[in-house]
Amino acid sequence: MAPLRRRLLIAVSLASALALSGSACTSPGGSGAAGDGKGTIDFWSMPYWIGQDNKVKDLVAEFNASQDQVKVNLTQLEWKDGRDKIKQAIAAGNGPDVWLMNNGLELDYLKADALAPLDSLGYTTADTDRYLDLAQVNEYEGKLYGAPLYFDVGVMVYRKDILKKYGYDRPPTTWDELKAQAADITKKSAADGSKISGWQFKGMDDHVNAINSTWESFLCQAGGGLTSPDYTKSTQNSEAGRAAMEYMRSFYKDGVSPVGTSALNGFIDGKVAMFPFFQSVIANVEAGGEKTKGKWAVAPMPKGPKSGCSMVGGHSLVASARSDDLRAAGTFMKWLASPERSAQYMDFHAIFPYRTSKVSPQVKAAFDKKFQSEPNWFPIMEQLSRNSPDLVLQDRHAWATRWEAQKASIVAGVGGQVPVDKALASIDDQVGKALNAEK
Repeated sequence: MAPLRRRLLIAVSLASALALSGSACTSPGGSGAAGDGKGTIDFWSMPYWIGQDNKVKDLVAEFNASQDQVKVNLTQLEWKDGRDKIKQAIAAGNGPDVWLMNNGLELDYLKADALAPLDSLGYTTADTDRYLDLAQVNEYEGKLYGAPLYFDVGVMVYRKDILKKYGYDRPPTTWDELKAQAADITKKSAADGSKISGWQFKGMDDHVNAINSTWESFLCQAGGGLTSPDYTKSTQNSEAGRAAMEYMRSFYKDGVSPVGTSALNGFIDGKVAMFPFFQSVIANVEAGGEKTKGKWAVAPMPKGPKSGCSMVGGHSLVASARSDDLRAAGTFMKWLASPERSAQYMDFHAIFPYRTSKVSPQVKAAFDKKFQSEPNWFPIMEQLSRNSPDLVLQDRHAWATRWEAQKASIVAGVGGQVPVDKALASIDDQVGKALNAEK
């Protein structure tokens, strides 16, 4: 990931460049032409099919072979710098027609009128009415700008074999139960020489960026939010923020969780009993082969003082408002983000973004077959039902600053390097400045 200063410069460059290029536009969607629906589309994407990097290439080839009106040229980027490369290219005026973006979208693009609203791409009300309510994360000023491929939600992954060994026939369902079970497993496993951590917060390990989704899930469960309702004030240094961080900190203060132990690797090796992350981590757990086969399962997040909500993620397709042929771009988006393709994405445990009551019988049958074939889908969908678009819409504002600030301050606060109030105040101070700059 690019350093914060570089990312902010890119964002400023994007906003400035697009503001200038769009200054003569008369429509909210920018200066792109509807076109005749025939043409060549440049699509830039990271390999979002988890575990199979070539799948996106295969899908584009399948689309190109399916009809002769639109041709798609794929540029596949890497996750480590793909978003920044797209942003730089668009700011320079030579970006793609269609690209992959995180659900919730990025405010820089929206404020600069860089994205084409779905209704300018050939989407009808009947098309968009099929989406789950969570699709509201892609709304801005009354219009939808992103076609969701799939959703992710934060869940808990647990080792059935470890819980059973230490006397538990079900995973914890509340914060109190989680702390008690995790502490008991850590203590008993130390006594018998197994040395298992009952719990590890994803992000307090080798994948520090994950602390953002972890933290925002626990903040939500404590009844907190990231910003004020009008998105102008950072609100993490609150009673809920302190409750969430003190709870997380207690796992390290009390010796239940060790700082620095990888949640995922430890889980695969049988040295971590439980951890939280997006359900897409299932692909990584399954990659553990015989180490994990038949030994683990998914559960909804343990409920906090106020709720059992969690962070929402996933990806959408967006199109440039300045594409030469918006109709051609829309044709491709409607194909790649269609119910038919989204049902396929369930193979890597991506959450279907459509209401099953509003898709074709064939797609519903495909969904039902995949859903009923694996018990883990039941807790995933239970978690989905607990979540709303609110947290993602808040996170859109001052996103780059917040995620950098949280990575430093949450890890330091939870790990005990700085007082809780100081950690939360630091986030609010940095994010507050970024929010003021948005006004």
